[in-house]
Amino acid sequence: MRTSRGRARALLFAIVAACVAPLASSAARADDRPFALRWTAPAGCPEGAAVGAEITRLLGDQSPPSSGALRAVGAIAPAGSGFELHIELSRDGWSSARTVRGATCRALADAGALIVAMAIDPEAAARSGTAATDDRSIAGARPANPAPEPPAAAARAAEPAPPRVPSRSAPPSVPPRSPPPTRARARPTGGSVERAALFRLGLGGMSDLGTMQRMSGAIEPWAGVVVGPARIEAGASFWPGRRAESAARPGTGGTIDLVAGSLTACALLPPLERAVRPDVEVDVPCAGVELGRMHAEGYGVSDPGEGSGVWVALRSGAAASWVVAPWMRLRLRLEAVVPLERPRFVIEGVGEVHEPSVAARAALGLELAL
Repeated sequence: MRTSRGRARALLFAIVAACVAPLASSAARADDRPFALRWTAPAGCPEGAAVGAEITRLLGDQSPPSSGALRAVGAIAPAGSGFELHIELSRDGWSSARTVRGATCRALADAGALIVAMAIDPEAAARSGTAATDDRSIAGARPANPAPEPPAAAARAAEPAPPRVPSRSAPPSVPPRSPPPTRARARPTGGSVERAALFRLGLGGMSDLGTMQRMSGAIEPWAGVVVGPARIEAGASFWPGRRAESAARPGTGGTIDLVAGSLTACALLPPLERAVRPDVEVDVPCAGVELGRMHAEGYGVSDPGEGSGVWVALRSGAAASWVVAPWMRLRLRLEAVVPLERPRFVIEGVGEVHEPSVAARAALGLELAL
């Protein structure tokens, strides 16, 4: 009887030992890992155990550094037509977070494992021969906020690496690390980039309210030059004759025309252009002076006369140009005109016919960039 009981106890002890030994071995291995991982993912995605195994494969046999194991928290969630991985890393006061988007859970799980491995040992991917990971399909994968290297990893990268004893999982030779690819910066087709063309020639039309008695128009050619952050422009305006009728005696008045030249300077604002559109040039503020000759010829009286006067005015406003092509622009200018010398036209025996006032103008034209 005692012999049977002893055999039963020995058999029970062997069964318990066989069940507990793998758990104890697994816990010991987990304690020896250089990282601690907490992972959540939807059903059908790789679980935390699979991700941890991939990290261990990338690192090979490594023990936790003296600074302690790296703590990693990763979570995969559906995002649009794909998935999104948010992973946070921390160790001894240092922390980092990044977000990666991908088409499949598997691609994001592999990416998360590589992120953790690279944070522990930047040369892990090269040693494990996993450089091909870059060829995996991660549609739209890109970090939302690139994380800086951990202090310990950055220190190892800055100092000459001491000779390493290859681990059991490492290949006998380390492939040379290729330099990061150089990214070509795209240049916009318009905006401030095209200001390399220094000379401008243009022709357009202008409408005005205030210079003549009623709304009137003019033809305006101009030529300009871009000097640093400024644009200097010289132009001319030709106003065809417009009738101005006397309020005291309807049917009498004068036909008034104007020929003037102008000199204008504008400030160029590339930051404002980038805020609007890359193919729009913005010139603000603009200020200038206009000098010309205003002429009038009477009508409706027995002895109509004619006379001329000097026209001097200040101009101020803003302009914008749409870059249709590198050599062509559509230019719009809005401005206010304040006359300093305003000719006053009077018909003898009738009274005043017209005197210019403060005016508002809008000009639209086509400009060539040379």
